[in-house]
Amino acid sequence: MTGKLKFLLMFLLLMFISEKASAIYQETITTSTTHPPKGTSAVVTFQKNGGSNYPTTKDDCVMLYTKGTITIEPNKDYVLTKIDYYYKILKNYYAPSPQIQSEGTLKKTSFGSTWTGKTSKPIVLLVKGGKGSFVFSQVIITYDLCNNKQNTYTLFPIKKFNLNLDNDNYKAFKGQQAKTTPYELPLVYSSNNEKVATVNVKTGEVSLNHTLGIATIKSSFSGNDTLNASADNYTITVYPYNDGTENHPYTVEEIYKLRDAAMYSKEGDFIYVHGYITKIKSLTNGIMTYYISDNTSAKKQLLVDAKNINETDFKSKDNLSIGWFVTIKGRNKVVNSEPQIVRGCITQIIKNNISSPHIFGSTSFLDSTSVTLSSENQDAKIYYTIDGTEPTDQSTVYTAPFSLNASTPVKAVAYINGEKSKVASQYFKKVEENELISVAQALKTADNTQVYIKAKVAKTETYNSSSPTLNYYIADNENAAETLEILNGRYLQNNKIYNAFQIVRGDEVVVAATVNTDNGHKNLKNANLLNIKEYQDQAKVTTAGWATFVSRRAVDFSKNNDISAYLVKYNDSNNRVTLTPVTAIPGNTAVVVKANAGTYELQRSKESTTIVNNDLKFKYTDMKVTKAFTIYVLAKHGNGCGFYPMKANETLSPFKGYLAINAASTVAAKPFYAIGNTTTGIINTMEENKNVEDVHYNLAGQRVDNNYKGLVIVNGHKVIRK
Repeated sequence: MTGKLKFLLMFLLLMFISEKASAIYQETITTSTTHPPKGTSAVVTFQKNGGSNYPTTKDDCVMLYTKGTITIEPNKDYVLTKIDYYYKILKNYYAPSPQIQSEGTLKKTSFGSTWTGKTSKPIVLLVKGGKGSFVFSQVIITYDLCNNKQNTYTLFPIKKFNLNLDNDNYKAFKGQQAKTTPYELPLVYSSNNEKVATVNVKTGEVSLNHTLGIATIKSSFSGNDTLNASADNYTITVYPYNDGTENHPYTVEEIYKLRDAAMYSKEGDFIYVHGYITKIKSLTNGIMTYYISDNTSAKKQLLVDAKNINETDFKSKDNLSIGWFVTIKGRNKVVNSEPQIVRGCITQIIKNNISSPHIFGSTSFLDSTSVTLSSENQDAKIYYTIDGTEPTDQSTVYTAPFSLNASTPVKAVAYINGEKSKVASQYFKKVEENELISVAQALKTADNTQVYIKAKVAKTETYNSSSPTLNYYIADNENAAETLEILNGRYLQNNKIYNAFQIVRGDEVVVAATVNTDNGHKNLKNANLLNIKEYQDQAKVTTAGWATFVSRRAVDFSKNNDISAYLVKYNDSNNRVTLTPVTAIPGNTAVVVKANAGTYELQRSKESTTIVNNDLKFKYTDMKVTKAFTIYVLAKHGNGCGFYPMKANETLSPFKGYLAINAASTVAAKPFYAIGNTTTGIINTMEENKNVEDVHYNLAGQRVDNNYKGLVIVNGHKVIRK
């Protein structure tokens, strides 16, 4: 009978049983703490009950001493019919025994003992004896429901998944959906350990979070007026990539990750681990005590007590050398939370201290990439291959950086005096045009997916000279609402960011990165900038002949005779604004420009360009004006062009030049600052009433007719109408 047929028959049987008034359910409650989580059917409680010691934990189990009790109290509407107690007896001189203190019968089993009966009252098991203890790992409760509702079933086909970090099964894992009777009950999925795995509450799809540990995925139907509630769960256990066997020894990093995830093997078990010797501590009775690490930097070390190969004694501390790569078989031990290997022996030694070569270059590229090889050992000679074969001293010798123009595996090895290092390898991928996606597509991509995006830079965070990276945002166009943040972005070839203008708003970039989600927002991590097309600064001038301009990189106006630029200075003592000609400005600078109507491409200036005495500002985001006559923007009214005040509650657009006017208390801010026929200053004039036929405004900025008397603004000038 096939597996599918067995499952179908079981599911049909569940459907048949569910029509009955009563049915049999099971659930497992793991007793890894002295206060286990409340179960669907019952609550488990450990008590001292007159014993000499309180219940405690040991190896993810609960240790219950003699005279202690474990009580299983059924929840409302639940009837207990069977309980399987899983425990081991720790004997002293006298072996304790289990004794039931409730109705029903208790029989010993190979895993502990089993109670049978039928009750809705608490079941109490006593650890009887003078000395010793029981170590409980779990209880499996068989129960029934005692109400008039129809029973339901929720069932996961597979109860347990064991995955190794980063192998193919781990990468492809998406979890499973529960089957229900009646069909398609509304289920809610949850995870008890979201560091290891998160689950979609509606679909049950699982996302793994690159962390070792155990997660229990639960599906629940809450029940209603006619149907009983039901639930089921399965476990996901994520182990390191290696399994600690002779063929796949643990790394030192994996040992520490196992410890952090409380998954380290039980003390005393044999495991295999390998690493570089970083420090030799002592030699006692033929046993060497030393430290190993995954690399010679020794940032994370593992203490080892072990004999030599074939369990022979060491004769001298000189029998080992720092830098040798060793594989050790030994028993694990934890001392003050630090893992160690004891009572072990070396199974393999690579007797050299030659570090593997370093392979540098952009691992993803569009047209071509340059690859550089290096070694920490000055006397080492490096050999490499680009066809996937293992390099030897007969392979191509490295003499200078080389180029790749196709997807290629690069492998390299270092030799000194006939001894070689471990092989280093790096895959370089050429990204084809049809692999590039948009930001909109990336936002719909699952986490931990490698993507290649072509986009525009929409915003950059403030540059910090102490950091080699820059956070910035990309979008499908410069002003798009949907953006993706690139975390810790670097420049081309993974080079450091050394100034604020290497990547700016408007640049077109191609980025290789991994999709990630933080606090519900998508972003990109491990970003690799493959290409950048720098934005060409442009100034747009209307028929007014004047405009404000905000540079993105340093600009040199002297190379274009058709446009002039001016710094703007406000003097609050005389309430005047003046213009000063300028030939070059740094990036992120606002100025006034004068030219005939048109769009002007501007040439780059030196990044070291600086200016002083410029009061024209801009904002990176929308700014709401809170008070009238404080924020002035360049505008044209009638035939006059000047700085006019924005009204309260109006919004200033980002990257638009503005003046913040805070006039001295003795001088009121003016209703406008007109640009006259001079290129060296802004003037403000008062004129007597003339026969003016142009559009008139009062000082509040409201349009008025020719019958209005008093001070008005016309053609950018103040006029008194009588």
